[in-house]
Amino acid sequence: SRGVVPQTGQIQSLAMVRPASRRGLMACVLAVMSAALVLFAAEGLLDFTVGLTPQQRTLRSSRHAEVPVDGGNLGGDFWPHPWAEELGKSSKADSITFEDVVEHFNKLREAEGLDPLEEFSPPLVILEGIVTNSEKSGQKGMNKAERIADGIQGSSFLLSELTS
Repeated sequence: SRGVVPQTGQIQSLAMVRPASRRGLMACVLAVMSAALVLFAAEGLLDFTVGLTPQQRTLRSSRHAEVPVDGGNLGGDFWPHPWAEELGKSSKADSITFEDVVEHFNKLREAEGLDPLEEFSPPLVILEGIVTNSEKSGQKGMNKAERIADGIQGSSFLLSELTS
């Protein structure tokens, strides 16, 4: 059927389409189907809990936090650590800087015989984000040092990297 031009009014079947055109057509169909899947999933119209037991469905839905009323970080699960809690009691309060926080942890690490935190390491990048965002935190009644300490204690990875 190659090279045969359909007459006006005829509908071409997929078998009659040239191979190069067929690939393009299939790519378009795949793209449209993928976009539809993403949109349905984003709108919550797809149920990815099919086949789960009731306990698994409950566990899956309980992992999603409720949206805070004021949109800020109102705390949550955290791992208290004396080094972070000491930072929260810093006399620098709202004037504490990223450099002050790094100095605080490096001083305590040195006392424990640990190496200082490496510049540009992942823990310091995360810590810098916490310090920067602490001014916009939704935790009412806390000063900046307390909000930073709370943010550090909210990340088991970061806390582990800073203290061991």
